[in-house]
Amino acid sequence: MTTELYPTDYVIIDSDTKKPIEGYEHIYHYTSVIDHFNEILTDKNEGWEYVSMSELSDEDQKKYKQTIKEMEEFRNECVWELWRFIRPKRHG
Repeated sequence: MTTELYPTDYVIIDSDTKKPIEGYEHIYHYTSVIDHFNEILTDKNEGWEYVSMSELSDEDQKKYKQTIKEMEEFRNECVWELWRFIRPKRHG
């Protein structure tokens, strides 16, 4: 059996020593970290919080998807233009 560490799991470390503050049995899933951070924001009355995109309204999810699609299309156009600019010229 192989034991793995995942980038979605977090531990609390000392900022100076970079060593875990709690025991090695304390591992937090990223959602717990976000929940904790949101509690701090609420206590400070910042007026904003992090949420999963799946928790957004259907309208906002649609807008994000459209924006991502447009950004990908723009990126692809830029790559195509760059390739056209730098490609070797064929002599024939």
